[in-house]
Amino acid sequence: MYLVLIGWLYFVLMLAVGQNSIVQSVLVLLFLGVLPTWLWLWIAGRKRRRRDADGADGA
Repeated sequence: MYLVLIGWLYFVLMLAVGQNSIVQSVLVLLFLGVLPTWLWLWIAGRKRRRRDADGADGA
């Protein structure tokens, strides 16, 4: 799954490099790169924390 994330971030970086201005590049990186990556990592971490908490209660 991390390989897909790395590929997506590379794609977004290349998309941002091809923009006409620095402002557009930053917006592309923010809205297509940083925010989706943060959301994905937050959801994955939340599932892991919940699974670890459930495992600790049963032990």
